[in-house]
Amino acid sequence: MEAWQAEWAGVRFWSLFMGDAHFHRRPGVYAFVQRIGHHRTILFVDHADNIATALDGHHDRWVDAQRLGFNELNLNLEAVERTDRLLLRGHIIKRCSPILNVIDQQCNQEEWSRKAG
Repeated sequence: MEAWQAEWAGVRFWSLFMGDAHFHRRPGVYAFVQRIGHHRTILFVDHADNIATALDGHHDRWVDAQRLGFNELNLNLEAVERTDRLLLRGHIIKRCSPILNVIDQQCNQEEWSRKAG
């Protein structure tokens, strides 16, 4: 695999600098990644109808990811339809357990439990 490529749960992604998202005004799946040498750790994964708009500097998890060492953006632009992107996101969360997604899931479960109880 080339240095500009990454693979998460068997899915290929492009590796970009954090500020290069504005070039991609199209749907896709993105990941906030910590890269140290050749080792990568996925911190957060999500999808968007427009990558450039979703990552315009106001993303809810951007600062949290930076605190965890986020220094590389990974993109998969092959999943164009919303349903495909949601399935791909779920697959990666299930297989890779990105820490910020896991925290989000736990908070959502606690919120649902409070509402139900």
